[in-house]
Amino acid sequence: MKIWKFQTDANKFDHFIYKNEDDCSKVLWDYKFEGNRIADRWIPLEVDVFKHKKRSDTPTFSIPVLSKRAVDVYKDLIGDVVEFLPLKYDKGDYFLVNVLDVVDCIDFDKAEFIPFESGRVMMFTKYAFKQDAVQGKHIFKIVELPKTEVFVSDEFKRIIEENKLIGFKLQEVWNSEC
Repeated sequence: MKIWKFQTDANKFDHFIYKNEDDCSKVLWDYKFEGNRIADRWIPLEVDVFKHKKRSDTPTFSIPVLSKRAVDVYKDLIGDVVEFLPLKYDKGDYFLVNVLDVVDCIDFDKAEFIPFESGRVMMFTKYAFKQDAVQGKHIFKIVELPKTEVFVSDEFKRIIEENKLIGFKLQEVWNSEC
């Protein structure tokens, strides 16, 4: 089993930006994106393209974004552990992906990280997961970094490849066989 960090190919594909600067603080402070449901109070944010490159199924943004095509492909696999929140974009239908599944799954005996003075994790330099905690998880966040990191399974990656979805740049961060 492998775990991949969700990333986008920022060098080849579009970057989204907030059309209204105040929306950035809404995302950080009002919505937070820490695994809590927000669809009932979601007001679609307007976005635009910052760097015009090639359009993709997952433009670079501060939170994972999927095209309608990618949402249609993934809704059966991950629809029960995410909220697909619509964005206002005049060149297509795109959705923020609010990942709800925040998992306590780091194997601290094998992981390596840089701590804050308080001892909390600032960042991981090497990920290690408890296999039983991530088994069957196709998209999730970790308790230690619920705002910044999104992880996906081999199955998620396979679906990207089979459906020729573009813009993803998944980084392998853990292999249970190593």
